[in-house]
Amino acid sequence: MKKKWLTIGVNAGEIQTIDKLLVDNGDIPAYIKDFHFPHYDATAIPTGRIPVPFTKEEVEYFIKTCSYNDIDTTLILNYGNYDIDKIKRAFEDFYLPLGVNSVVVSDLELIKQIKKELPEIHIQGSCLSFRDTVDSLLEEAKEGVELHNPAVWTIRDMNFIREVNERGLKQKQMMNEGCARKCRIEKWHRKEVSKGVQHSLDETCGRAFPDIYTFLMGSWITLKQLKRMEQYIDVLKLPRNTFDDIPTGLRKFVDLYDSGEPYNILEYVSTPLLAIKKENTIMSDIFDDAFFDNTVSDEVDKEFLEQYASQIRHIPWFNREKKPKKIFVRS
Repeated sequence: MKKKWLTIGVNAGEIQTIDKLLVDNGDIPAYIKDFHFPHYDATAIPTGRIPVPFTKEEVEYFIKTCSYNDIDTTLILNYGNYDIDKIKRAFEDFYLPLGVNSVVVSDLELIKQIKKELPEIHIQGSCLSFRDTVDSLLEEAKEGVELHNPAVWTIRDMNFIREVNERGLKQKQMMNEGCARKCRIEKWHRKEVSKGVQHSLDETCGRAFPDIYTFLMGSWITLKQLKRMEQYIDVLKLPRNTFDDIPTGLRKFVDLYDSGEPYNILEYVSTPLLAIKKENTIMSDIFDDAFFDNTVSDEVDKEFLEQYASQIRHIPWFNREKKPKKIFVRS
């Protein structure tokens, strides 16, 4: 695997245990380009996914430890309504002196404000902007985005990824997301997550993959498929919950990538399937290049998919007792 290729999101828990992540873990830090992290005061700068409180001092130690290990840090600015004056003050008084000069932003208007008020800041695009055309990426590039993050469902589209690269745009791609293709309530779900609202597996949308075909058309690829694309992708983004334990999980991830050995894809298809990986096994070598080349369209070709569906239909997850769908009626 290429060095300095991975972006990993971290929450308060990982920030508070940064020594466990980086110290005495061999060459693992060499693969990490940057960590995406939340602001310590969510009431001032809302950044989402903060299950437990953490302090300014903990963030400062986190940033310094990353810097010591030659890893960049990027502040998440993806949730809520932002006050550019508060962001500017936080960077001038705290982040810039520590060497943090990067943000990830989904909102185009905020991108414009940051570029105007903090021109020294490097701006990364966000998968939450749901941009899936080259023209839409060129639009945000015009406003100051230097590293683009197309919508997660584009990860299967080799032609799109190649074209982004050929147009001279740098891109980070998310290898996996536990979500159905172009999930219709993803934006709502993200807002709920930012408020700390959690959902059960059976009461979410397509994240629970209600049938085999939804799963097969989901926003994920295998490591073998990723190798076909790596020459076009500048940064590989891994959701923070890809690993139960980042040092151990990342070591295994790198080794599997380099060896090409088959593996249970549920190890790396993100929530909610991470929760059921011990009881379910779907081996990566089931899925060949033809599978990914023919699942780029939004149309579900069940006849084509059947050859793959037949190999995983026995998986307990797909044979579980489904709960009846709730019906909401306006009063």
